[in-house]
Amino acid sequence: MKKTKEQSPGGQEQSIICGIDLGTTNSCISYLKDGKPFVIAVEGSSPILPSVVSFDEQNGRMLVGREAINRLSVYPHHTVRSIKRQMGKETTVQLGSKELSPAEVSSFILRRLIEKAQQATGFAVKQAVITVPAYFNDAQRRATITAGELAGVEVLRIVNEPTAAALVYDYVTGIDTLNTPYILVYDLGGGTFDVSILEIRGEIKEVLASCGDTNLGGDDFDQRLIDMFMRHIEEKTGVTLSAEELPLQVRLKDIAERTKIALSDTPYVTVQEASVTRINGESVNLNLEVSRDEYETMIKDLVDKTIDKVNEALREAGLSSKDISEVLLVGGATRTPLVQRAIDAIFDIPIQHSVDPDLCVALGAAVQGGLIIGQPLGHILLDVTSHSLGVKTADNFDFSTGKADHFSVIIRRNTKIPVRRAESYYTMIHNQEGVNVEVYQGESISCKDNTLIGEFFFELKPAPENSTVTTEFAYDKEGIVHITVDQKGYDNRKEVTLDVRTRKIKDKDAAADGSDDEKVLNYIISKYKALCNKEGIDKTSRNELIELGEKYERALRNKEDDKVIDDLETSLIDMIEEIEESLEDIE
Repeated sequence: MKKTKEQSPGGQEQSIICGIDLGTTNSCISYLKDGKPFVIAVEGSSPILPSVVSFDEQNGRMLVGREAINRLSVYPHHTVRSIKRQMGKETTVQLGSKELSPAEVSSFILRRLIEKAQQATGFAVKQAVITVPAYFNDAQRRATITAGELAGVEVLRIVNEPTAAALVYDYVTGIDTLNTPYILVYDLGGGTFDVSILEIRGEIKEVLASCGDTNLGGDDFDQRLIDMFMRHIEEKTGVTLSAEELPLQVRLKDIAERTKIALSDTPYVTVQEASVTRINGESVNLNLEVSRDEYETMIKDLVDKTIDKVNEALREAGLSSKDISEVLLVGGATRTPLVQRAIDAIFDIPIQHSVDPDLCVALGAAVQGGLIIGQPLGHILLDVTSHSLGVKTADNFDFSTGKADHFSVIIRRNTKIPVRRAESYYTMIHNQEGVNVEVYQGESISCKDNTLIGEFFFELKPAPENSTVTTEFAYDKEGIVHITVDQKGYDNRKEVTLDVRTRKIKDKDAAADGSDDEKVLNYIISKYKALCNKEGIDKTSRNELIELGEKYERALRNKEDDKVIDDLETSLIDMIEEIEESLEDIE
């Protein structure tokens, strides 16, 4: 360890790019030295930092890692773990008197990693490559970038965890010499699961398919053991325990983790824990034996889910299990014997264990950092989108419900990134005033089953019905979406991008003129306004239509209750249909 940071010949502080695995259960950080990736000790001599954060009210300090775990059972309402599962959600976490977003909590984990890296290397850490599950959606990726920025580093790249693992396996073991060019990365971490299939052609590594579940991991294995312990205590005491009793859950979670790890090495574990809880003023001990067979029966359905994703990835890549030359295991939960047997049942090839599954993702991120700054590591990386991206359209518009719910895909899942794709759409009425562009990601043909990323209004120039409006999506290497809407044949174009900090679509034009107004108009509004200008409508009907339409617009702008908006929308559609029918009768 160096006491002072090294200076460049010009007197400037030297810095390094670090690779960071921001994990659900544990995190670690690495860097390149002389062209080789090394992990950095962050907890004593260990490179593993538990992803746990606790706020010490008395001293006003935010504790991270083992210090935070030690406070978990005593201060459960000041401590949080597995925050990665909440990344990208519109939620907050209460740590004592502090209310923080998931990105803010994660930033404290990143800060601790960066501080330890700077202490260990003597260099400043100003830039980083951070890994995420391949199946992380846009909001989760943006939240990860936000966490890095809050921690004081520039996030050069967001890299999928299986891709990072493949980079380091190749670098360390030389998997370019495989019999076939296809490898499969099975990544089962504490809170997420991914499987990716990569094709290796010389120095190029192309991701052919990625599947996964961001809510499946070792934490779910632990929960099955926790449920077992709860049942055991209830049978012993005759008292029904509340799953909401936080101190008990915290204590049982720790016991479950240790039991799970032990069962990877031995067929039986004796659990003997004193005073896990108090019932009617008396301490209750936990004393039972757990067999590996019993445990594997509990988690078999979870493991089966991962195998279903493996088969799905093979189908999407157009390959069979015999085409796979190497299976790489990533994540601590892959040490579970049942997991390894399930994989062996599909692939008649050795499982790759040459690199520690807890460290390989961070090591691969460091390799990616070297590639970015041009170090001669001899790798080229091609990644893919993990979800389809598209917009809501009025195809098959249902006037009985007033809902336009068709998902029109612009960039399909597993498309290589960076990528640009555009589709043409058409106006529905003469002189349509505008369109509300709603951006979704997912795989369902119905928008309500997919995830809304954001929306913005695009004002149209006066044009005939069926005029063309082109929508282009540019998906960059960090998984961030840039959108361009263009009214074909007119000097009318709008560019927007997804704002990392506000998690909303940011209008470049509005930002330039200082305006932050959001017009939330849609096809129904365009329809009623066009109808108001038609000849043949009596004055009373026109006034009623205008009044109802304005109420509907106000409800949208004020983001009133969904039921209020739905009722107004239904009434407006009914009135539009009634007036149109009367006009047809006149004609």
